[in-house]
Amino acid sequence: MLKKIIAVLLILCLSLPVCALAQQDPKPIATYAPQDIPKTPEGVHHYLLLCADTWKCDINNMDNYTDGIMLVTVDTVAHRIMLTSFIRDMLVLRPDGKYGRINAVASRFGLQGLVDTINSHFGLEIDKYILVDWTDVGEIIDALGGVDITITSGEATRLRDKLTYKSDWTEPVLSGAGTYHFRGYAAVIYMRIRSSGRVDGESYDYRRTTRARNVVSSLADSLRDITWPEATKLATVTIWKSIVDTNMTLADMMTAAGYAFDLRSAEIEQLRIPVGNTGHEFYYYDMATQEIDYEANREALQAFLLESYTVRGVDDADDWDW
Repeated sequence: MLKKIIAVLLILCLSLPVCALAQQDPKPIATYAPQDIPKTPEGVHHYLLLCADTWKCDINNMDNYTDGIMLVTVDTVAHRIMLTSFIRDMLVLRPDGKYGRINAVASRFGLQGLVDTINSHFGLEIDKYILVDWTDVGEIIDALGGVDITITSGEATRLRDKLTYKSDWTEPVLSGAGTYHFRGYAAVIYMRIRSSGRVDGESYDYRRTTRARNVVSSLADSLRDITWPEATKLATVTIWKSIVDTNMTLADMMTAAGYAFDLRSAEIEQLRIPVGNTGHEFYYYDMATQEIDYEANREALQAFLLESYTVRGVDDADDWDW
């Protein structure tokens, strides 16, 4: 009898590593074939802003994650500017058909591979992209004179706790919650805050996407009184010299500057993917990811970009509030 008990225990012990190593597959992700992606309506233009998670990115040795992924959409018909951020650890189908995190796609398949991945997952026709690194972001913000950011007391504490903190990061000097004028480097540190606590109901990476949109939105607000010569210089000199890589030409930059100039009085609208509670933590081969409901997020993104009550006379669309 004792031998039987020992045998059973041995079998159970031997089976534990097998169970621990068992991999739960994610839900299948249905993507669009290029020919099935809906055509972009006239007047809508997409620009993908990417930021490498490094202070110095070498495009010839692209081994950095693109943790910053933000879509800027301008609609010259509906007079709208929209910012959509994508959480960095979202689980996607890579160009090779395997699962992986979205922020690692560019390092393996190039920037166009990342653009194609977003297009196929969300039914978009993005064709223009810009890649910067954290140094570039700080320099652009400084060139524009800094940025006004409203922070919580927790965010102020996190900023002051940084080893590199200096009192001239902000005006006035950080003293707690409130609105401050940030220098470029400090604004980058603010966007990169990593915290396990929740801020305004958002935790960790979700809050980081909000901070990035807040900075871009505040920059846009600071340019509402810009003149056309200033807008031209900003696009073709300040931003152009700070780009790590892009598939845009100077003519493309001028065209984009024209759109932004014409829409400089428009309210900056924001969305984060995944929306609401449509994503959850999922470990894939010991890699922390976010598995999302793509059908729900495609619908939400399309509603945000194209079906708002402000767009093309439609006044009875769903009110997406995320």
